[in-house]
Order: sequence, then C-alpha cells, then structure tokens
Amino acid sequence: MIRHALALLASIAFTQTASAQEIAIQSNRTKIEMVKTFDLRGDARGAFRQFKRKSDFFGAIYINRPERLAGVYSNANSPWLAETYAQTLCHKKSRNPDYCVLYARSLPKNYDPTAFAITLSHTANKEFREYLKLQNKKRSGAFAISDSGAVGYSWAEASTQVAQEQAIRRCAKSANKSLRDTQEALAPLLSSPARLACRVIHTSN
Repeated sequence: MIRHALALLASIAFTQTASAQEIAIQSNRTKIEMVKTFDLRGDARGAFRQFKRKSDFFGAIYINRPERLAGVYSNANSPWLAETYAQTLCHKKSRNPDYCVLYARSLPKNYDPTAFAITLSHTANKEFREYLKLQNKKRSGAFAISDSGAVGYSWAEASTQVAQEQAIRRCAKSANKSLRDTQEALAPLLSSPARLACRVIHTSN
C-alpha cells in the first residue's frame, strides 16, 4: 500500500522551483546550540553525549528530565522538522510526555535563521552540490526533496519536464527506502502523504 501511495505521489504536479541562490548551501561543519542547561542523568546523559559527537544538521534532542530519557533526531531538512521528529520520539518513550522539552539543536556552522532560503539536511547539501556539478547548460536537470528526508535529482535530460519527472521518481524511491529504515516510533508520522510527498526545489534550465 505504501508503494502504491508513493507511485501516486510521484505523479503530483511540480511546485514552483527556486534558484540556487535561494537554497542555503552549507558547509559540512555543525555546531550545537543549547536551549536548556540543566544537568542530565541516566540514558539522557548518554544520548546527549552521542548527540554532541555525531549529530548532523539539522538535528534536535528533547529531554524528559524526570524520566531520564531522550528523543533524538538528526539530518533533517529544517530545524522545525528535526524538532518535530525528536519530540515525537521523546513522547513515544515517556510515561508522561509533558516532561519532554527541547534541550539542544545541531545547526550548520554559519547558519542564519533570518535568511530567506530553502534549507537542506547535511546529506541533502552534499547531494545538491554534486547535482550542481553534473549540470550541462545544453541539457536539463532537477532536484527534489521530501520532508521524510528523501532526495532525488536528474541531469542531462532532454527537457525540464523530463528532468523533473526523473527527480521526483528517484526521490520517491528514496522515500520508500528511508521509510523501511526509519525508527518504528516515527513510522506513522513519516509515512503520511505530507511527509512522503516529493517536491522539486530546483531546475537547472
């Protein structure tokens, strides 16, 4: 059923695309932004140590201090998506979800929250740079993403329409794979049509 839904999503109308200047192309460096500073214990302490060492932007960690547990998510396409997913994981683990609070975020090193630009995850940034390298002025390419973290792109296609169709198709395939690999607690959220839907954010011609 999920595969059928993805096939339908792959045929959706293409959205208006942005120029490369409107997409925030970040370096690979990540910084940790603290939101709370209270001491951590138990599993929450270990989860935060891991978060500091390995969290790719955009990431978030929610802490349930009384229950000493955490919900962690990283490599999302925006801060609010990372926070939504991390909060969901914290709520799923908690006896009392109301105790879950945002503790810290992982952001690109030079991230400007006031900039009007499309943001991409750490992985999607790498893919977008590779996509730009492959483009040919005489041919067409497109880059598509989904809120589930999927990416798909095309290059050297005969027309913009074909380029967008190929990017959407590859993004939908990636979304299918990422859903199979996702944490069980997040599956209901990430399997929603709104999260799986791929949209073209850039075309080369």
